[in-house]
Amino acid sequence: MAGPLALLLVLGLAGLSFLMRAAGSLLPPLPPSVTQRTSGLAPALLAALVAIQLTGRNGLVHLDVKLPAVLLAAALAAFRAPFIVCVIAGALVAALLRALFHLS
Repeated sequence: MAGPLALLLVLGLAGLSFLMRAAGSLLPPLPPSVTQRTSGLAPALLAALVAIQLTGRNGLVHLDVKLPAVLLAAALAAFRAPFIVCVIAGALVAALLRALFHLS
């Protein structure tokens, strides 16, 4: 069970997200120069999150079910598969490997 602080943080961030989305339609659109400069942030953030999940505290790659799942998702992305297909395929591979080999 999550503690009261965790629950408060989740509810606070959800409320902040809702307010930002509501205010977004009222604000003027961003200039194209800002959009061009920030367009590469989402893939960089996703790559950083994947790298953090695949490595341990010592910085070495863990050999568990995440590695084949990420490799499959990366291969599908290299073949220009839609992003949602890459995510679902990776999740299915991880779940299948966990179920077959009782891995965590």
